[in-house]
Amino acid sequence: MDRITKDYLVSDFKEIFFSKFKKNPEIISAAPGRVNIIGEHTDYNFGLAMPIAIDKWIISMLSERSDRKVNIHSVNYSKTILSNLNDLENHSELWEKYVKSSINVINKKYNLNNGFDILIGGNIPIGFGMSSSAALEVSIVSCILGKYFDKNDKYEILEICNKVEKDMLGIESGMLDQYASIFSMDKNFLLIDFNNISHEYFDSNMKESSWLLINSMISRELVDSEYNIRVAECREGLNLLNKLTGKKLSLSSLLLKDIEFIKNNRKLYNRLFHICSENQRVNKMREEILSGNLVNIGKLLLESHYSLSTKYEVSCDEIDFIISISKEHSGFFGGRIMGGGFGGCTINLVKKKLKKEFMCFVKDKFYKKYKSNIEIEEVVFSEGSHLLRN
Repeated sequence: MDRITKDYLVSDFKEIFFSKFKKNPEIISAAPGRVNIIGEHTDYNFGLAMPIAIDKWIISMLSERSDRKVNIHSVNYSKTILSNLNDLENHSELWEKYVKSSINVINKKYNLNNGFDILIGGNIPIGFGMSSSAALEVSIVSCILGKYFDKNDKYEILEICNKVEKDMLGIESGMLDQYASIFSMDKNFLLIDFNNISHEYFDSNMKESSWLLINSMISRELVDSEYNIRVAECREGLNLLNKLTGKKLSLSSLLLKDIEFIKNNRKLYNRLFHICSENQRVNKMREEILSGNLVNIGKLLLESHYSLSTKYEVSCDEIDFIISISKEHSGFFGGRIMGGGFGGCTINLVKKKLKKEFMCFVKDKFYKKYKSNIEIEEVVFSEGSHLLRN
């Protein structure tokens, strides 16, 4: 099956826009999904992460109106919502809540005078850890700021998306997903430091390997998962640690030796153990990618998965099985659960020449165990979000 390109999506959606609104869009924005190589659940703990944008997209396109109406059409859900700038609080579905919340934050900040017709759609799988919701926010915010204020300030887009997540959706997330969608650079790894909100790019010569995404097809809704509980547990662990030591330690500066004081509280100790060790793995991963040491990269991925599964407890049986059977194949260097957890995808590094054999092997083993199919595809790096003037 041929890969659906961004250009194809834009062309197709422009035709749909015209059929729905009887005019052409005035501005178009594209925001990619992402995979996270390593650094999971570290963003909201002021740590390190290493995501890359992928060649899967959410597209937004809009045309300004002369009144205050806001008409929203979702290609993926084949629905049109009729609203206005004074009525952005009500929603009946989750996707509508994300869209209206993104518009609402901008409207509260800038007090928009005129409404608009907007179309949204894309090819990022929903609910599988590739950050479709973050790309949706980035795409909408970029589109509105670009049209009404001729702005493309990446840090402002990040700030607005963060407010959408926390103030409107009640998700105590970090900024990993939005940051990756906004700041990624094609053919480069992105290393983010969430303590000081900074990043660096680096490339690597890894021609003999392929990054594969294995979709377990186990979907989870981030809002309804235990995501917020993990955030609270990390803060609780830090507060207990500071109480017992009389210090004022921060999550960004914690070392493994520091958390020994709360070892009797196994759950909180495990949560902080994952954060500390994961930050160390991110730094090591940078070194190994730059040197092209595929074996050591694989080991770090497996260490990360073990920590996420046993210390942070965000994996599930199906995901653990995928990692377990992958280790049986000679083409597998390493892999781990990716995203918020509780289902979704694994990110895996394999030998390029054994890629197809590996894919068949894992699919067959998984089907025999669960009598259901998984999806596997190669990761294609992409650029970050950008505007496309019509």
